[in-house]
Amino acid sequence: MGTVRTLARRVRTLVGGQAKVAMARPYEIRRDAPPELDGQIAVVTGGSGAIGRAISLRLAISGAEVHVLGRTTTALESVVGEIQGLGGTARVAQVDLEDDDAVLAFFDALQRVDILVNCAGGSARGDHAPVWDQSFEVIDRILAVNLRAAIGCVRAASPKMMAQGSGRIISVGSVIGERGKARFADYAAAKAGLVGYMKSAAIELGAHGITVNVVSPGIVPRGMPTHDELERVKRTNVLGRIGHEEDVAEAVGFLASPRAGFITGQELAVDGGRSLGLRGDS
Repeated sequence: MGTVRTLARRVRTLVGGQAKVAMARPYEIRRDAPPELDGQIAVVTGGSGAIGRAISLRLAISGAEVHVLGRTTTALESVVGEIQGLGGTARVAQVDLEDDDAVLAFFDALQRVDILVNCAGGSARGDHAPVWDQSFEVIDRILAVNLRAAIGCVRAASPKMMAQGSGRIISVGSVIGERGKARFADYAAAKAGLVGYMKSAAIELGAHGITVNVVSPGIVPRGMPTHDELERVKRTNVLGRIGHEEDVAEAVGFLASPRAGFITGQELAVDGGRSLGLRGDS
């Protein structure tokens, strides 16, 4: 039987223009006995974000040494400290994913790479706009952080995995990449491109014992949504509940595990059924 660790979800909200962190609903992550990723090296890009943090915790609790990769040292150190406080192993990896030389140097310095999770990304949020009015600067930024960064990391990590004859590559997509969303066409294009790229990479890397998959979340509320906003989110999926970061993390943890060794080139939607289609009059 595994042991259960209860963790507190951190909720970020803007107060006076600065990000503050509040503690919210606790959640549980089951620790396997023995840990199924024991001795493996994992890299999680965007590891200090809400979903990236949950994924980093999931992999660390399963026994992996997690390199939490991002730009902001303070945020990375917070996640690493949390992992170490739970008895896991983690390291800060401050890398600019738009710097190709820095990305290559980071992966070259690793002894091995068993798991790569591409979680860095995000939509334009307040800068979203219709296709005829979106700025080229925003388009380039969204494509860079959601698609180009993942391609660069796979380019840098795959030779290590090929040399060792094994590896897991998992990218965090979005159901918007499949279904589309008005005023977020650039984000939809990046996430759809990510799926196409990962399917192609799966074909190329399969002979080397490497699996490549995508986990696509639905709506995972961030910050401190109001009661009305939460109720609206519940109505967007057929399960009638809110999606949480750990829902995504558990899917990533499964695909990173030996249990998913015969699964590759697939997109797994973690959206409570949001992407199933029209719900009629229900």
